[in-house]
Amino acid sequence: MAKTNPKPKQKQKAIHNLPGQKKVVPKSQPKNAWQLWGFGIALLIITCLVFSHTTALQFVNWDDPDNILDNPHLKIFSYSWDWSAVKTIFTTDVIGNYNPLPILTFAMEQHWFAPDPTKAPFIFHFDNLWMHLVCTLFVFAMFSKMGFSKSAAFIGALLFGIHPLRVESVAWITERKDVLYGMFFLAALVAYISYIQSQKSKVYWYVFAILLSLFSYFAKVQAVTLPLSMVALDFYFKRKWFSPKILIVEKLPWWILSLTFGLINIHFLGQQKSLNFGNASINYTFIDRLAVGAYAYATYLVKWLVPFKMSPLYPYPPKLPVIAFVCLAIVPVLVIAFLIWAYRKKKNDLLFGWAFFTFNVMFLLQIVGAGQGYLADRFTYIGYIGLFFILIKGYDWLVENKPSYKTFAPVGAALYLAVFAFLTMKQIKVWDNSGTLWEHVKSYYPDSPLAWKQAGNYYRDDKKDFAKSIENYKEAIRLEPKDAYVNNSLAKSYMDKAFSLDPKSPGFANQQQSLVQLAIQSYNAAITRDSIDGAPNKKQTGEYFVNRGVAHAVTGNTDQAIVDLTKGLDIYPANANGYLNRGLIYFQKDEFALSLKDHETYNKLDPYNPDMW
Repeated sequence: MAKTNPKPKQKQKAIHNLPGQKKVVPKSQPKNAWQLWGFGIALLIITCLVFSHTTALQFVNWDDPDNILDNPHLKIFSYSWDWSAVKTIFTTDVIGNYNPLPILTFAMEQHWFAPDPTKAPFIFHFDNLWMHLVCTLFVFAMFSKMGFSKSAAFIGALLFGIHPLRVESVAWITERKDVLYGMFFLAALVAYISYIQSQKSKVYWYVFAILLSLFSYFAKVQAVTLPLSMVALDFYFKRKWFSPKILIVEKLPWWILSLTFGLINIHFLGQQKSLNFGNASINYTFIDRLAVGAYAYATYLVKWLVPFKMSPLYPYPPKLPVIAFVCLAIVPVLVIAFLIWAYRKKKNDLLFGWAFFTFNVMFLLQIVGAGQGYLADRFTYIGYIGLFFILIKGYDWLVENKPSYKTFAPVGAALYLAVFAFLTMKQIKVWDNSGTLWEHVKSYYPDSPLAWKQAGNYYRDDKKDFAKSIENYKEAIRLEPKDAYVNNSLAKSYMDKAFSLDPKSPGFANQQQSLVQLAIQSYNAAITRDSIDGAPNKKQTGEYFVNRGVAHAVTGNTDQAIVDLTKGLDIYPANANGYLNRGLIYFQKDEFALSLKDHETYNKLDPYNPDMW
């Protein structure tokens, strides 16, 4: 039987060409692969050195307690692995945020490495760091697959890795959400690009991209921008991105996942009443909210090139500055003008970079507020990749088309990156502990009640400097007299100071009683303010009464103490401290049956306190 002649092999076409390039080397056969390894290793070393100080940081009192230190769903993991607790992690939120995968990683760290997390912050920071390093490698892989030169891909990835606005995502343990969702988000995009470029393994890469995406969705709600980012990549690779087959059918799994996880997060945020800006901006009009979004968008664009006035918190001002309304008038016009110009001039690369950035920040512009600030450095974690793309596109164009810049461009890039490295290392020190963090915020925003309150918490709980904590709480109350919880915190400082007095010091009894009376006055103010607000938070309302009950017990007024403790427990029956203190008072009054009942209830609520057993 005669053999048929095999078809001649066809030359593989370049998927996407850079200006001045004849072709892109096929990704399955990388030229000078050892150079890619060299660039990757250098990328890891430099980024790791710049961020090395993060492993020496402490926990901070901003969301770290809720997510890790005081998270009731994590306590069991200090003693044993509990699958029912894992299930709880995936079916509940933490202060309105549904991000079970980061919480699960905290459980793993607590179980295997840090039974007492307060004594081992290193492992939590170390894991944040290596996840960020992996994200940086994925950015390098993504840029390489998009046809950039090795040096340009390296510069773009290093810009991502050491940009000063990355500090918040890496140095803040709570923001494990960013580096974890980012890791799977970028891995999914790399897999998606492989799906686009692959000739034989399309199904494999498609399914793999979906699987990686699922992990990203469980890590942070910002993953809902995945299908939009993929549409931007379709546009870049000159696919028919607008066709129903690609835009709808192909992306259907991601559209469904984004809608599902978006609704889940809206549900939990609504339960926590975290939407609609919060107290500082409750009176913002719709135009004000649009101005906030335009101002935030413009600020992110400026900080991309010139990072300035970086703060862990950008609190809402009671009255928006004029510049916000100027941005509202100018930014939409400039964006529309840019889009028209880029479309007419066929500047598709610029359009892609803008689209990738905009898609990944547009839900974070706080037009519908969900948080305590109108900006956040962490919100740019993925979005800035689109802007870094524009920078290295310009870099490659200069090197290819302007021979005179062939030496200047790498030197200029190195100097620019060196400045970024310096600013990043400086910003990391802001996160040394809660004190350095809130003092930094106060230096930029001295009128922020939250900054003074949190600083007060640090000086009271960590430094045991009660005089300084009282000073900070008083300033917070001056700035925001309506905050019942700060009055409660001030009262606790008075109580802590009273118990810290030396019993042998002259006038000890009078000093202690005087401080306790000041505490009772502050508890009264907290309860009064809370009742005016309609007692919106039953847990906090119950705490106010329980705390005042303890203060009355110290003065010897045990009858009033029992009344307050009982009322606090009626309002919020899960206050373990209330049962502990009421049980002690019953014990002093020789009412042993009631004392035993309260202590048994306490042990049900907190079974991990050996002293109570």
